[in-house]
Amino acid sequence: MTLLVVWPVKSRIGSLLLLALLVTFAGCAGIGSTGPDVTEEEAREQALSAEETRVTQALENASYVTSSSVGTYAEPNATVVNSNSSGVEVRVKMPYSYEYSCESGSSGAVDGLKTNVVYQVTDSTVSVTTITENIRNACA
Repeated sequence: MTLLVVWPVKSRIGSLLLLALLVTFAGCAGIGSTGPDVTEEEAREQALSAEETRVTQALENASYVTSSSVGTYAEPNATVVNSNSSGVEVRVKMPYSYEYSCESGSSGAVDGLKTNVVYQVTDSTVSVTTITENIRNACA
């Protein structure tokens, strides 16, 4: 008889625990979510950081670049262009400058250039969707 009393109590606790876990996991997975889990401010910051990293790495990996700076001589700009259930689209304009030395023997510096890139930002990813103005190659 004691077994019959304990079993329903455990069953209710187990059911409540299962329900609590389902609700928790549903929230983590974004089930039933009506919008992005990232704010527009967070999206702007993440897109700016991603573009600064992308430009810095591209310039560091370019064999013709002898020195470079990204976002130093002008202010980077990030503008939200769209926000919906898929995430936030952010247009980033990142200023950069570099000195170069080409295989042909020419050398010099380029200054005041900007990239113009749109990023899709979600709670878990930051990815480039469109590049309107990319890094210019002075030796091409």
